[in-house]
Amino acid sequence: MRRWVVYTAGCLFVGFIGGGLGVYWKYEPVHHFEQVDVPVLSRASVPIEEGVKVTQPQAITEPTPQVTQQVPAKPMKSFNVLILGTDARGNENSRSDVVIVLHIIPSTRKINMISIPRDSRVYIDGVGYTKINHAHMLGEMRGGNEEGTREAIQTVSNFLDVPINYYLKTNFKGFEDFIDTIGGVQVEVENDIYLLHSGGTLAQGKQHIDGKLALSLVRERYAFANGDFDRQREQTQLLKTVAQEMLRPEHIGEIAGLLTKVKKDIVDTNFQDNDIISLAWLFKGMTADDFTTKQVPGHSGYEMDPLVHSRLYYWIPDMAKVKEMSSTLFKD
Repeated sequence: MRRWVVYTAGCLFVGFIGGGLGVYWKYEPVHHFEQVDVPVLSRASVPIEEGVKVTQPQAITEPTPQVTQQVPAKPMKSFNVLILGTDARGNENSRSDVVIVLHIIPSTRKINMISIPRDSRVYIDGVGYTKINHAHMLGEMRGGNEEGTREAIQTVSNFLDVPINYYLKTNFKGFEDFIDTIGGVQVEVENDIYLLHSGGTLAQGKQHIDGKLALSLVRERYAFANGDFDRQREQTQLLKTVAQEMLRPEHIGEIAGLLTKVKKDIVDTNFQDNDIISLAWLFKGMTADDFTTKQVPGHSGYEMDPLVHSRLYYWIPDMAKVKEMSSTLFKD
């Protein structure tokens, strides 16, 4: 009897260890992204120096979520992710209120972020120089949601002169529901913030907030001394917090069900479930020192906009510095 118990316990232990190693090998970020075929959704096709003749962007011929994946000649050392937050309400055409590009390096567990102000003046093929948040709307006007995604991806790729491998797009309602799905998030507020969109004040200190307050926080810019740049800081901080929240111990057992709920709140992405788990794993083990966050250098100004035919406020990028920043942060 004792031998049988010992034998059974041994088998269970070996099975548990073997299963654990299988999960580790499947989802551990370095192993995972070396085994998958990392797609290339866009490559820069427009010179980022203003005044240079513009070439026709390379179109994505398949619907963006089903783009044919391009297999690299060697394991990917890094890849780029575009995060879009749109202001969609109902069936109206939407602008991208949040534009963040992540350069992810699984082997060193490092993430470099560039947050692009929504008022940044960029070149959009067939239109000219206008605000970057117009790209998604223009694409939607031509061909619906998929074309909006495609246009936004290509515009960002051209602006930073980098390829885009993955994207994740959500809207206001989806973001709010997503935060509620994971049980809210913990934030640390430096000073009291009056949130215009919710009509309330977020008190100084550590706070556990729901989806409605989280959405108000990432949309707020008038309450901050540096406006949109402080808002971008809050957005990137919340992104890190969300990833950590997904892998809290109480969520591990329900990760499959959680992913199903989460994907309902995400409007569009080409990430697979395994990719999302692996990315959450990557974020979970990172500290503040593993993130490098930059904002687009430039200055405020007013220029004629070809869409509204009047002068609009812009954040006018310093393209020489943008090119230098991009080549530094987005190299392997």
